[in-house]
Amino acid sequence: MIISERHQLIVLHCRKAAGSSLCVSLARSLGVEDLQISALPETMAHGIPLTRRVRRIALRQSRYLLPLYRLLGARGYRRALTRAVDHAHRPLLGRKPPHAPAARVAAAFPREWATFRKLAIVRNPWDKTVSDYFWRVQGLRHPPSFPTYVEALAAGHSLGGIVPLAFHDNWPMYTINDRVAVDGVVRFEQLLPGLKAFLAEAGVPWDGWLPRSKGGLRPAGAPSNYRAYYTPELERLVGGLYDAEISCFDYRF
Repeated sequence: MIISERHQLIVLHCRKAAGSSLCVSLARSLGVEDLQISALPETMAHGIPLTRRVRRIALRQSRYLLPLYRLLGARGYRRALTRAVDHAHRPLLGRKPPHAPAARVAAAFPREWATFRKLAIVRNPWDKTVSDYFWRVQGLRHPPSFPTYVEALAAGHSLGGIVPLAFHDNWPMYTINDRVAVDGVVRFEQLLPGLKAFLAEAGVPWDGWLPRSKGGLRPAGAPSNYRAYYTPELERLVGGLYDAEISCFDYRF
């Protein structure tokens, strides 16, 4: 998530919808007092400096530990700084500040919410669920199968923390009381033209660069078309989980 005073813009970070990539890209043009909560490690890994506001928040939250983490190398420092910024915003935004619900963002930043343009990216839920599955099982020695994952998600079982039950649904991240609460919704399926059109209208300079911040997780040979992972029953389960989003944007399997 980004809240930019310079651009008068709020970017809400929907999961598995290029949110990290967009935050990294926009980080290049943020002002010193702009707030970035999402994709901080990826931003630093690309050599893009964090804003003065973000660094100030991290230092205030973890004043004595951050300098020590610098001694552990760049990766350790990036993780420690991200954790500090995350923890600083949990009282306002909940357990996952980068993916905070729109209602909490509006309550935490009422002036900005009332006056800034607000952007969200949506993605076909059947496609998003496949992407989320590969993100959640990366590095596991014995990952659950995709059917097991979807069935657990539908049944409300976390599979020992693998399934993100509390924040798998993007709908609350850009709606309030089940109504879309943002000025612009870009479809992941038309990502570049949609972003270019919205940002140009908002007066935000953008060259179209989007790094693949969290891509490349599917095993070699895994199908790229999300439909290959579904049986009719799995299709029905995911359709039921995300009915509001599917109906709002007329998504089809």
